[in-house]
Amino acid sequence: MMKKTLVALAAIAVTGGAFAQATMTGALAYGYSQKTISTGATSGGMGLDTSDLYFGISEQVEGLGKVSGGLGISTGGKGVATAGTGNFISLDMGSMGTIKMDSVYTNSWLGGVASPGSVAYCTFSSGDCSSGVGMFSTYGYQDSLSYVLKLSDALSVSIAHAEPDTAAGGGSAAGLTNYAYSGAAGDQQRHNTYSATFKSAGLTITGGYRTFDGADQSTKNSNFRHRAAASYDMGVAKIGGGYETTQTTYGDTTTDTVIGLSAPLGALTVSAQFGQRTKAGGTSDSTYAGNIYAASYALSKRTSVDGTYISNQTSGTSSPSFFITRLVHSF
Repeated sequence: MMKKTLVALAAIAVTGGAFAQATMTGALAYGYSQKTISTGATSGGMGLDTSDLYFGISEQVEGLGKVSGGLGISTGGKGVATAGTGNFISLDMGSMGTIKMDSVYTNSWLGGVASPGSVAYCTFSSGDCSSGVGMFSTYGYQDSLSYVLKLSDALSVSIAHAEPDTAAGGGSAAGLTNYAYSGAAGDQQRHNTYSATFKSAGLTITGGYRTFDGADQSTKNSNFRHRAAASYDMGVAKIGGGYETTQTTYGDTTTDTVIGLSAPLGALTVSAQFGQRTKAGGTSDSTYAGNIYAASYALSKRTSVDGTYISNQTSGTSSPSFFITRLVHSF
């Protein structure tokens, strides 16, 4: 999504005459999708895909740093409810680090560095490919407070605290009430994450360790998680891979692994993603796998045609598939 400055606003701040820079970006997509479930039943049709609108604003505060904020909105078209896709406020203090407060709908962490260029739509758990989420399970809404410190041009470290947000915010401050463990497992528990990222000469390496609150409240609750990913841009192609392991309080372990690659071929970019989920240590040990193949052809700087095919295993005998092709215009 290419950024384009649409309006510059002169704002009167408490510090005097400060100027804020506002941007608006977004994307519209129309296309056709088809889903086939394990019984062989097929459903599909054409229509407006999820379209996004994003507002961003930044302001330099004298003696403090750069304050930035963002607001995301998503809609499926006429008659479909509009939903927030993520909001944040951050303070960049230069060599002192960056503080960020955000409220987002989190996708799989492995959809980032480990999967360059891939367009992941499905989840292993449901095989539902219509919602635009990551290949692995999504984690729902959460509010977080994080601090990032650059130790050098290549190395940065961070710490983040996150809490589940199961209600929308607003005048009633409903989004501020979900601060305690609510009985939901995994990332619906409060958690702290400690991470480090190294970037140099096309190479990116990142990893982290997460601890969960309320681990002893249920046998299904998460206790800790460790994960790592790396990618390398060779110019002619970018490759990546990573893993994420989550252990529950009583020893059940879920491990997600993925390998991704992306290659530009002129106006055409092709990518692929190969993932696997293994559950061990419990009464239902299993291994699931999924593949994603995607291609995007740029008609111009802001308009493209893309297609994605997904084969997604949800059990030993269930292998639903999904195909979507779209015309996408960003602004």
